[in-house]
Amino acid sequence: MPLFADPATFPSFNELPSSLTPPAPTADWFLLAQIKEDMTITKPTVIVRDRSGAEFAVTFEDGDHRGLGQGGVRFRKGHTLVVPRATRTDRGEGKKAIVRVPPGEGAGVRILPAGLDQVFEIGAVLDGIEGAARGKKCAACGKEEEAEYSLMRCTGCGVVAYCSKACQVQGWSELGHKANCKVIRSIKEIWS
Repeated sequence: MPLFADPATFPSFNELPSSLTPPAPTADWFLLAQIKEDMTITKPTVIVRDRSGAEFAVTFEDGDHRGLGQGGVRFRKGHTLVVPRATRTDRGEGKKAIVRVPPGEGAGVRILPAGLDQVFEIGAVLDGIEGAARGKKCAACGKEEEAEYSLMRCTGCGVVAYCSKACQVQGWSELGHKANCKVIRSIKEIWS
């Protein structure tokens, strides 16, 4: 799973390489930005906000951006846009820089069905789960897995584990896994 706090892998808009300077061929990075509005008039364009609070436009050079997300999920206000190997295009004096998704690369752009803050929170939790021998404790009561019984993983995301049906019900409804399960699945689809 990715470490969303790593600025080398997840740079903010102002940390992106310029489109004029070719990036290192082996480096992989992803721009994460929350969709604020769809400004498509002549060219598919969304206005987004990154982790530093910078607002900028993302344009799709090869056609419509709607429905490019995984599983037919459409880009929606409040969701998080994931642009692999994004570069910042400076457009000259008096004009704001933008991110252009070049022709043929639009299908690589994905979305996470959650706001940027929620994505970072889930990322921190996932990093903690993996760092602590992933899934060795019940997500609801904290009971540790033992030799005589094993924890049951959520069938949706496969990450969160529970010791009993009662804990699974509590985790789903009271502890918020219902809202996070779909996001965790999307994260796994992109970075597993």
